[in-house]
Amino acid sequence: MTVLYQKNPSPELAHMCWCLLVAVKMARRTGKIASDLQEHLFIMQWLANTQKRHLFPKIVANDIVWFIAQGKKYGYGAKLYNKVEYIYRSRSGALAEKSALFRFTYLVETLKTMGWLDYLLSPQEWKNYRKASSTASAIYTPKALLHASFDESGELVKPLPLRFTGDISGLPRLIDECGFAVRLLPEEKGFTVLEFMPRTDS
Repeated sequence: MTVLYQKNPSPELAHMCWCLLVAVKMARRTGKIASDLQEHLFIMQWLANTQKRHLFPKIVANDIVWFIAQGKKYGYGAKLYNKVEYIYRSRSGALAEKSALFRFTYLVETLKTMGWLDYLLSPQEWKNYRKASSTASAIYTPKALLHASFDESGELVKPLPLRFTGDISGLPRLIDECGFAVRLLPEEKGFTVLEFMPRTDS
């Protein structure tokens, strides 16, 4: 079998692989994946959803087709998770070196690929606790605070509170992988509130 991706993968492909790895880890944590077969079926469904919904740039369309073809041909023996992990690790370390704003954007985009809703609220909407749904997994970001919390180089310089609804059980792991420290604030009108904290280098 021809081994693909011997060269350094594109940032877009690495991002897609990272999103898939996070989705699998969250599914394991919540008990949705408990066997190799379940993992394979989860990955195949994830790939099919991303293909159908065009969640990633066209540059990775052929890669998605290749993964799906491998999964159909070899079943769970295709070891898709291992292939995806290999591709991502070939660019490992890149995320940690990025600015806080880049990593924050990366986090939000990853949630969106997993079906999360993303809302950027005006000061009035934030003040009025705008909520699209009480049950849907969603992230609410205050637009004014977002701009004020990052400096020109993209570093987080002020605490940034975010509101969440839905199942947030997998959020701590994702936030940690993106290199952020957060603190849990008191619940606000049905929202879970997490405050992203500036890095404190000793």
